[in-house]
Amino acid sequence: MTIGEADINPEFVMLFKKTFGFTQEEYELLLSRFVLKKICKKDFYLRAGRVCSAKAYINKGCAKTFVIDEHGHQRIMFFSFEDWWLADFESFYSEKSGIKFIQTIEDCELFEISKKNFLEMEDKIPKLKQWYPVKITRTTIAAMKRMEEIKTLTPEERYLNLSKKHPEIFHRVSLQDIAAYLNIEPQSLSRMRKRLASRH
Repeated sequence: MTIGEADINPEFVMLFKKTFGFTQEEYELLLSRFVLKKICKKDFYLRAGRVCSAKAYINKGCAKTFVIDEHGHQRIMFFSFEDWWLADFESFYSEKSGIKFIQTIEDCELFEISKKNFLEMEDKIPKLKQWYPVKITRTTIAAMKRMEEIKTLTPEERYLNLSKKHPEIFHRVSLQDIAAYLNIEPQSLSRMRKRLASRH
């Protein structure tokens, strides 16, 4: 499905035109290689065990990226909202099977580009090669901060941090998923929320 210009998140346009300095012609060429993909709530964009052969920009909606631990529980690594990208980047670049699941939390509207088309565009538009170091740097920093939080903060401190940085999450993501992200049991999260609410 082709992408209508009027439906594009302005942040998508800014990324390529302002951040990477694409001309209008370069931008239109790149956009022509994306396809519009709509995924219903709770469907999977990617499953563990598969090679990630495309990446997608979230124009509307949100999703979660998680792994399954040895006890069969979801361990949510992060949530992705509008102006985020969906992919298992390790699998995308290594061409090996990944261990991550990516599942939608809401109905999602994605702009997807295959690896083949992305590499072709890198040859035709050398500026696009900036995408990888920018994205990977941001992803690495976010992953390091997440690991630091898990290792150094209490569950309550992690919850308060999440509430402060991303209050909108609590309107869009279930408490069960938030508990999995905080690495605590849903019952513990409910008790914590009641305890914190009683202080105010």
